[in-house]
Amino acid sequence: MASGAAPAAVRRRTRCRLRPVWSRPIRILILSNLFPPHHLGGYELRCQAVADGLRRRGHQVDVLTGRYRTPGVAEPAANVTRALHLTYGPPYPPEDVAGLLRCETEDRRTLTETLARVQPDVVDVWGMEFASQSLVEALLDSGVPVHLTLEDVWLADGYARDPLCQLTQVARDLVVDVPTTLRSICCLGRTRPHLRHSRVCFVSRALRDYYRRAGFDHRDSHVRMAGIDLAAFRDACPAPPPPPFVILSVGQLTASRGQSDVIRAAVRLAADERCPWPIVLRIVGGGSDTYLAEMKEIASAANSERLRVELTGTLPPERVIDCYAGAHLCVHASRLPEGLPRVLMEAMAAGIPVIATNTGGQRDILADGRWGPLIPPSEPEILARTLRAATTRWDDWRARARAARRHALQAFDIEAYVDGHAEDLAQAVASQPGIRMASPGCEPDPHQTGLFVAALAAAAEIRAQSLAVTADPEAAWQIGVALKRSGQVESGARLLAGLLTTHRADSIHVRRATFHLAEIALVRNDWARARELLRECLLAAPDHTKAAHDLRCAEKRRLPEHLADLAAAMHVRQR
Repeated sequence: MASGAAPAAVRRRTRCRLRPVWSRPIRILILSNLFPPHHLGGYELRCQAVADGLRRRGHQVDVLTGRYRTPGVAEPAANVTRALHLTYGPPYPPEDVAGLLRCETEDRRTLTETLARVQPDVVDVWGMEFASQSLVEALLDSGVPVHLTLEDVWLADGYARDPLCQLTQVARDLVVDVPTTLRSICCLGRTRPHLRHSRVCFVSRALRDYYRRAGFDHRDSHVRMAGIDLAAFRDACPAPPPPPFVILSVGQLTASRGQSDVIRAAVRLAADERCPWPIVLRIVGGGSDTYLAEMKEIASAANSERLRVELTGTLPPERVIDCYAGAHLCVHASRLPEGLPRVLMEAMAAGIPVIATNTGGQRDILADGRWGPLIPPSEPEILARTLRAATTRWDDWRARARAARRHALQAFDIEAYVDGHAEDLAQAVASQPGIRMASPGCEPDPHQTGLFVAALAAAAEIRAQSLAVTADPEAAWQIGVALKRSGQVESGARLLAGLLTTHRADSIHVRRATFHLAEIALVRNDWARARELLRECLLAAPDHTKAAHDLRCAEKRRLPEHLADLAAAMHVRQR
């Protein structure tokens, strides 16, 4: 028996207990797309905090995560393997079908080797957006006790976003014969994971309700509200700073986070004569270079005698805490159904009033409006009126903020959450005693892969010829991308260009088609056309990181690495 593993007798005794207590350390493998210091948001920060807390309690914790690394950031984390391919990067996975299958095979091998090396009692799956959904499915099929910690909606829409799952769904629709090994790797025919024996923990009621509406009503699931590190917030509540009135917005800088809505609301507030103070809007968070440049233009246009908009970029945690101390009020204007935004917890713990949209876990944190007003997303006028109420009834807002702070210091403790999380993991282990750890995948035969790609290309070509110009844009986009990724670049380009012309009013599919046409232009070494299309794509979606990356390559007349195999396949076909 490996060190740290519970004996079989203990497993048998704990199986029937309603609340099993694990008396010995357990081995935990955390599976996550991103893990600090290379991260994007609060999901990964909470994952790190839980991992550290579990280690302090004597458990062995290893992490398997994606290859993405923040430029210029060192790698201090121990027991962290950064090996999984992600569609968020760079590095990006290859764009061709064979390359996607190769990456999937490598990820399966990595998972198998990690399971064999760590021999975990339980695998704790965190955020897997941008990662392989087939890999998650393989893990759930492997027989290893699995616990899923859900803080956002990746499990509900992951199959629709995963490139390999998209392709294999097209293959299924085209009735393409898929070899058995590839069928296993591609999870052909599935549109969502089979949870079966896994346990699921949602961090908010709102997120659980979202999954239920999406058809996920797993019998072995519950809600456990997550927390934050309160150590920095336990000092006496600071006095509010003197005027000007400082409004704070903290979060990743993307269109979906609503920072532009906050700027528009601040402009309206500053122009309102009933507002007694000049306004400073401080926006904390990083984003893509393209979107950051757009936000700087919006901020510059908004500045006036009564309003100053500041974009600080990404700040270390201690600097963010200083920003709370220097602010009168915090606004979280996200348009997303977020699981549990930590910024609201931190602002409440810091003792400043908060305003949030009513799109997700914000309702849980603010107790359906008890601790701060909830407003509709994408409504700058309503936000401006709410901000005006804060400036004109400041004493009332401060009193509610002090009460909210007392609640936060009791309810949002990360240490209590880690205790509960450890109990959840122990229950996951006890619910599946003695299950053999099966291999989560197999190696595909290269010849079979080639036959599958050829069959997919041929079937997609026939389907493309039968698509009328009035065809469903979703079907046209899927077939166009399948042709592109299977090496039929010219056929894919014709179909995508037709979609671009016919469905100009359909912004989502036009943006998608524009991006894939730009990558086809890169494969053709048509740098000018690629630059034109990528700039058009970024006008519609300024926070499209992959388009921004491809544009930088196009400006240097350099083929992106993830398109190299596709370009080679196209040149071979042309010869």
